[in-house]
Amino acid sequence: MKIDELKKFDGKDGRPAYIAYKGNIYDITGSKMWKNGSHINRHFAGDDLTHQMSVAPHSDDVMSRYKIVDTLEPEVKTEKIDKMEGLREFYRKFHPHPVLIHFPMALFFFTCMMQVLFLIYDYSPFEHAAYFSLFTSVVFAYPATVSGIFSWWINYQSLLTKTFKIKLFMSIILLIITSGTLLIRILIPEIAFTQGTGFYVYHLLLFLSFPIITTVGYFGGKITWPG
Repeated sequence: MKIDELKKFDGKDGRPAYIAYKGNIYDITGSKMWKNGSHINRHFAGDDLTHQMSVAPHSDDVMSRYKIVDTLEPEVKTEKIDKMEGLREFYRKFHPHPVLIHFPMALFFFTCMMQVLFLIYDYSPFEHAAYFSLFTSVVFAYPATVSGIFSWWINYQSLLTKTFKIKLFMSIILLIITSGTLLIRILIPEIAFTQGTGFYVYHLLLFLSFPIITTVGYFGGKITWPG
């Protein structure tokens, strides 16, 4: 079966639902996990899911549940396909986003904790620790966000589900707010020590990073383990 023929088996309007994986075509019609030909609103019947399975939170053992009904004829390789496969292989080998994202996530939380301790005890080393932590977290946040967009592009074909939209939007907001907070602290080093409007604005922006990074982490988890 050719890929164009496979697309007809999309599981919609009573049609059978087929997917391809590693050259085999599986009949997933009637599966509770593939209602109306859709799996977690991210994967769709009628497609070759070989590369999507490589980043799935489960192994390919799940394919043993389904009957093989045909084989998929290989597509003629193009330069674009070869390039995408090369990028996916790079991602599978080095996992740039998981490697990079954990540093800013942890450091943003640490920044808030140090700033709270400073406000409680009025001990300047806590504020200095918060500043250097904020600086490092913002620096790491940019490559972490870029690698996340890279992952979204090559692994999910820039699919804009609700989960991806929220994570992308909150990631951009996080970069804007934390970069602005860091810039304020650099330009006005005494901002955390002097009571006034600037003091409250600075702390409001700084502590906003806590719920935002929590939201980003939560929806990142929903991508990996959609539940």
